Amino acid sequence: MNLNLIKESIETKVYDIHFDTEVPMHEHADCDEVFYCIKGSGFGILEDEEVELNVGDTFVAPAGTMHSLRSEEDLYVVAVLIPADKIICHCKQVSFGDIRKAMAGGARTVEEIQKITGAGIGWAGCTEDIEKILAVACGCKDVSIETVVNAVKDGADTVEKIGEATGAGTGCGRCKALLQNIIDTKK
Repeated sequence: MNLNLIKESIETKVYDIHFDTEVPMHEHADCDEVFYCIKGSGFGILEDEEVELNVGDTFVAPAGTMHSLRSEEDLYVVAVLIPADKIICHCKQVSFGDIRKAMAGGARTVEEIQKITGAGIGWAGCTEDIEKILAVACGCKDVSIETVVNAVKDGADTVEKIGEATGAGTGCGRCKALLQNIIDTKK
């Protein structure tokens, strides 16, 4: 990825997490997310670990890691999403992005991913990771492929309608090509 593409891909947002707001656990499979506390205090949750956040503190959620925020008072954070195309298959140097592109092209099984990318053909130690990637349509909203396919079967015939029905595609939007492929293929 060249430097200009990285700069263009970085997203910055400011969040006000009210004390009564529940932020669901979620992941950004292809982005690291860095939180910087600008006001208040709270906790960054990284899988089973909590990190205290006070003004000036940072919290990093690496790509592909389930995370959330919580607070007992109002918490204000700046969140920066930074693209990180994590290598999933080290034998063949296949990245998360390569697998998601194959999925957007119609691949839905480990065998189809192997045929298109070569991932999992060598040592096959990455097969479990490939299966996890194949199961998720939208990492931001933690929406499964199965949920999206069911929404399409129930009449969601646009990416926007899938978003309304499931929440998929309403976060960062990087899954929209995959959602369109699900509409086109019904799988």
